[in-house]
Amino acid sequence: MKLIFTILITLLSVVLYAQNASVTGMVAVSDGKSAEFINVQLKGAKRGTVTDSEGKFKIDNLNAGVHTLIFSGIGFDTQEIKFQVRTDANKILEKVILKENTRNLNEVVVSGQKSEKYIADVPSQSLRLAAPLIEIPQNISVATRQTIIDMGMLNKNDVIRAVSGITKTYGDDLDASLLIRGTNATYSTYRNGVGGPIWWNAQEDASMIERVEFVKGPAGFMLANAEPGGLVNTVTKQPTHERINEVSFGMGSYNMMRTAVDLGGEFTEGGKLTYRLNTGFQQSAKFYKLSNFNRFFVCPALKYDFTDKSSITLEHNYVKAVSAHNAYNQISINEQFYALPYNMAMNDPNIGNFMGADVYTRLAFNHQINDQWKLNAQVAYMTTDWDGMALYVNGLSATKDTIYRTNSSSDWYGKLYNMQVFADGKFNTGNAVEHKVLIGLDFGDGGEGSTYGGDWSNPKRLQLSIKNPIYYVPKDSLTAFPAENKGSWMATNKWQALYVQDHIKIAKKYIVTLAGRFTMLTTGQDYNGGVDDPEYEITENAFTPRIGLTYLPSDNLSIFAIYDQSFLPQRGAVFGGSRLPPLTGSNKEIGIKALLFNKKLSLNASVYSIEKNNVSTTDPIHDGFYLQTGQIKSEGFEMDMIGNITDNLSVIANYSYTNARVTKDLDSTVVGIKNYGTPDQTMNAWLKYKFNEGLLKGLSFGAGVQHMGNRSGVYVGWGSEFGNKNLPTYTIYDACVNYNFSKISIGLNVYNLTNQKYVSNGYYSPDAQEWVYSPGTPINFRLQTTIKF
Repeated sequence: MKLIFTILITLLSVVLYAQNASVTGMVAVSDGKSAEFINVQLKGAKRGTVTDSEGKFKIDNLNAGVHTLIFSGIGFDTQEIKFQVRTDANKILEKVILKENTRNLNEVVVSGQKSEKYIADVPSQSLRLAAPLIEIPQNISVATRQTIIDMGMLNKNDVIRAVSGITKTYGDDLDASLLIRGTNATYSTYRNGVGGPIWWNAQEDASMIERVEFVKGPAGFMLANAEPGGLVNTVTKQPTHERINEVSFGMGSYNMMRTAVDLGGEFTEGGKLTYRLNTGFQQSAKFYKLSNFNRFFVCPALKYDFTDKSSITLEHNYVKAVSAHNAYNQISINEQFYALPYNMAMNDPNIGNFMGADVYTRLAFNHQINDQWKLNAQVAYMTTDWDGMALYVNGLSATKDTIYRTNSSSDWYGKLYNMQVFADGKFNTGNAVEHKVLIGLDFGDGGEGSTYGGDWSNPKRLQLSIKNPIYYVPKDSLTAFPAENKGSWMATNKWQALYVQDHIKIAKKYIVTLAGRFTMLTTGQDYNGGVDDPEYEITENAFTPRIGLTYLPSDNLSIFAIYDQSFLPQRGAVFGGSRLPPLTGSNKEIGIKALLFNKKLSLNASVYSIEKNNVSTTDPIHDGFYLQTGQIKSEGFEMDMIGNITDNLSVIANYSYTNARVTKDLDSTVVGIKNYGTPDQTMNAWLKYKFNEGLLKGLSFGAGVQHMGNRSGVYVGWGSEFGNKNLPTYTIYDACVNYNFSKISIGLNVYNLTNQKYVSNGYYSPDAQEWVYSPGTPINFRLQTTIKF
């Protein structure tokens, strides 16, 4: 911990030292209301900023002398203000009043399209926190649209490398399981604030994503019931008055072909009804044999502005994908990785494909009550589907020349109704104290279940010779399940919650955040249809507080501390006992946030300690039941840096150190075991250099590195008897070249440049006493082109 605090103090010293001569001010419109998101440009230099929610701005690192600021915004006349600064002085301008003018609307929009935005100044509305990110006492990292484009990302799974502390433990192009800060976050994934106790089975395509928000630490206060490690919120593209006509094409390794269309704008010029339509298709194989993948998505959205203060938005997403094998696995031989041919097929063509589909509809209403208060409401309904059969690697013969496989089928379904109503506003008590208040109600009614089957009792039946593999096993053999291995289950999750927050800003330097959430949960889980069980559904209540402190040495720097709690239901029962109690957790965290180089570079660093109580594991003796074990504690350090170092050079870099271990358990022998999938360290970096002028204008080059440290490969209660066993570390390198000219952009990304063999994820099987793992993708490329009309 001393090293971590030393790093934080060093970062703080660097940020404070960077403060120099500056200019600050405030921008308002003719009626005196603060003007938000106004461009403030330093004339003669490629430097500038935008105003915050209070119309304020600041530009640092100015040389002594006379300067000119240019103020511009959609619907306003451009204005220029001259001023003079002295060395190491802060120049405060008089309030700048902009005049309304719709004639320059198109000009401002066009110029705005040319900027590359890596930094998000405020969270999306779906996170409900109506304050700049630098003032929020929590580590919230955002991957913007520009980040997704630079890295050539194709889906949400690709995006996780853009932030610290998040790893994948299972899945590929369909569903996936994530860890945040060493704790499970599979059910902590949301889309525009909708989600939680449900498993999304078809990932969002990158073409439908505007940004992805990663909230570290307990986040139940924001979006229903979440794990103490955090949550992931995907924000989709929304209707806009700006005209958007884009078509993109892509091709890549393993016969990857894709296309997408992005359309948006007004139905009539200057009209109140706007739209957005994103649709596309992708097909590809994989690096291993007998593989395939296809995804189709269509996402229409409409928005109607009743007035300039009220609007309603209707959005619908349909995403469907099929894959021959969502979780491709191999097996080690004598615990040696890569002993099998790297592309050897473990599946069989006659098993068919897995299908995953998500259907999501959301209706949102927004109303500006007055200059100080806003009302927001949304209602959503989603369904998810997961159907298919698969063959899973199960073990090896004693002679190590034959692989044993298990067949399994699943028909998974899920649904969720969700309604949210919240109001936020601000008022002052005295001249020095400002309150930003958030009050909200949350309602949810969700459920999921599955019919399933498999041949787990006879793992040696479906054999595959390593030296002479024979495929196209008779279908009757693949689909045959013993009656005792067939069944069904269903689960319910209903909640109502009230939450209140007061964001108290004192003398513009100190912020006290006081919040709380009262949640009433009704949960249930049942096997084989016995819903008449009196303990099928139970109701539990909890109040979870949130206390934060933030100090603002300047507008571009904050130091924060937070204590937060979480509350999450668990499904399942203890044999001979009762239902599992809810998961409870807490987080203690301190950190710093900084905006450098005129708010073009963002730095976020924090240390934390998370406790997760009432952890459960599968009962190894009584099938279908669980053991209530104990506690997992996760401590660590995270740092994220993103933005522009210069006008030509941009950076995306992050580092995390995580120590997540079992600290309490009924079985004392597992105390000290690392939580499954937790890496001790991760590091990602991405640098891009862009030519802004001359013959090479529009050309850019990028390079990146990914490092994965030691990850735990054992589950507590299954494999932990062998002690801590780790998957191998790896480091892989990526590169890109992009060219933008006129309305066409072309990007080539190459991944795993050195063709490194590595383990994407996996676990140690105590039955086989071997590693079952997913090999990482060899060197591959993606070439993508976007045309704007």
